[in-house]
Amino acid sequence: MLQLKIPASTVVKSTVKATLKDNRISAGVVGTIPYLIYLLCAVIAGVFAMLFTRQPVISGVVFAVLMIFLFAPCFLGAIRWFWRMTDNCEDAPSEVFYYFSSLFLYKRAMKGILFLIFKIFVAVFVCMLPYLIVTVISNSWIYKFLGTEIPLWVAGLAVVQSFLRLVGILAALFVVSRYYLFPAVFVMDDNMLMFEAIHISTMVSHRSASAFIGLIISYSGMILLSFLLAPIFFTAPMFFAAYAVHSRYALINYNQNLDYFKKQQYTI
Repeated sequence: MLQLKIPASTVVKSTVKATLKDNRISAGVVGTIPYLIYLLCAVIAGVFAMLFTRQPVISGVVFAVLMIFLFAPCFLGAIRWFWRMTDNCEDAPSEVFYYFSSLFLYKRAMKGILFLIFKIFVAVFVCMLPYLIVTVISNSWIYKFLGTEIPLWVAGLAVVQSFLRLVGILAALFVVSRYYLFPAVFVMDDNMLMFEAIHISTMVSHRSASAFIGLIISYSGMILLSFLLAPIFFTAPMFFAAYAVHSRYALINYNQNLDYFKKQQYTI
């Protein structure tokens, strides 16, 4: 069967430039706000670190909580804004706080965020489980706890441990990459079920993940430039818009291939 290809990174980037041409100020504001929220979370966590110098873990917990309950909904709001922008919708920059506008929307955002975190945690845990088991077996404290001597064969597990760690990381990256479209699918419809959104992301990403990785690589210079705070106003909109444009192309491409496959079956 002939498969329709996802547009190359050059096509995505040219579409992004055309889309941002008349929306640079609004897009810059919307793209910058999540980064400012991130900095706010880091500052608050830093204050807790100074207040509880003997309990540094507290600042880490505070930062994680703020990132989930404050930064993540704002980040989703930015993705939604750019997604709608690629569909010729002219939302106000304040729409970046869309998921804070009602209890229903905020709860839905939290469900989506926590659901995605849970799926990623399970995927990483399962992929790293063989490595974790070998790590426990090869650790001396478990034999001290059991009151037995360390078996001689344990010394040979170091190579196995390194191999399983590498395989686990690669497998985890592969599995997690299937969920990269979840945010775009999530913001499309306020009534979409979480399992439906994750299913669509998983199905579409089989063909689009490699194209997305290529798109990230093509923006590597901009990514390095973004480590300097000042250019974020210009680079952040490009990243958000590129994700939105790529996601739209990926979903359209998947539907086109699905329709083509059905048409071929009907013709035959």
